Amino acid sequence: SKAVKINSDTVETYTALGNLFRSKGEVARAIRIHQSIILRPNIDHKTKVQASYDLGLDYKKAGFVNKAIESFEEVVKIEKRHLEAHVQLVGLYEDTVEWEKAYHTQTLLSKIKKSDDSHVLAHHQVELGKILSANGMESQAKKAYTKAISLNRNCVDAYLHYGDLLFSEGAYPKAITQWKKMMELAPNFTYLAYPRLEDAYFKLNKFDQMEVVLRENSKKNYHDIHTHLALAEYLYKKSMFAEAIGELKTVLELDPSHLGAGRKMGQYLLEQGRESEAVAVYQDLFDKSPLPENYFQCRECGYDSRELHWRCPQCHSWDSISGKTVSLEKA
Repeated sequence: SKAVKINSDTVETYTALGNLFRSKGEVARAIRIHQSIILRPNIDHKTKVQASYDLGLDYKKAGFVNKAIESFEEVVKIEKRHLEAHVQLVGLYEDTVEWEKAYHTQTLLSKIKKSDDSHVLAHHQVELGKILSANGMESQAKKAYTKAISLNRNCVDAYLHYGDLLFSEGAYPKAITQWKKMMELAPNFTYLAYPRLEDAYFKLNKFDQMEVVLRENSKKNYHDIHTHLALAEYLYKKSMFAEAIGELKTVLELDPSHLGAGRKMGQYLLEQGRESEAVAVYQDLFDKSPLPENYFQCRECGYDSRELHWRCPQCHSWDSISGKTVSLEKA
């Protein structure tokens, strides 16, 4: 502040002071300072760009999202290859669900960085497709989903929602094809397709095909707990009690303290009138406490969640969240 009073023409000092105010939470003062820099007559190009960018950070810190976007958009108008402004805009467009803008800005950002961000671009197209589908624009939504797959053939969410759209149109075999492709490409996410496949096979009066799918996957991906759990539930619905319990035993062999499998096995045994065996299962789980619970964690920032997110709510990384098993004490 003293430096500014001594020489009010020193723009660098004003800039530093504005950024200091923002870092200390005095955002209104930071905004006034950066606005005053931009309004100075005969300001040079570099200074104007930096002041506009700093003003965008001020607005973002204050929660004025639209004004922040306007400021960063002004930066890229003046300097088309401004890396940091593009990064900020992509994040803000994602937060405000402006997926077309996020897609186009990320495309420019990837060119500037010379990086392959096809997985991010694919997610932008999927999110756009979801909005188009919700608004009854199915043909445009299909284009968005197929574009997502062309950008990243491993985009799980694209196959899932493209299949959902086909299912809603009554194109059950085509929907099944999309979900099966996803299962082949991402075996660790097969459980997301199982309830969808069940509905589709039921509509086609081919429910027995579900058993084929589950048995094939249980052999190919023996360590996939979700598949054994799904197969157990399917078999139990068909009154194949012994085999259903056998699948649950497999789960408990793979993970002796799996809460879901133990709970379900106890339920099945009780329904079969096998109370003593059910008690033994529950006692075994209790002895292995603290009981585990499946949840999801971001490998980038460690964010924990009970739900699967394709974009981490904390660090905003795409495809960084995967399933993990921890004890309830840590959850």
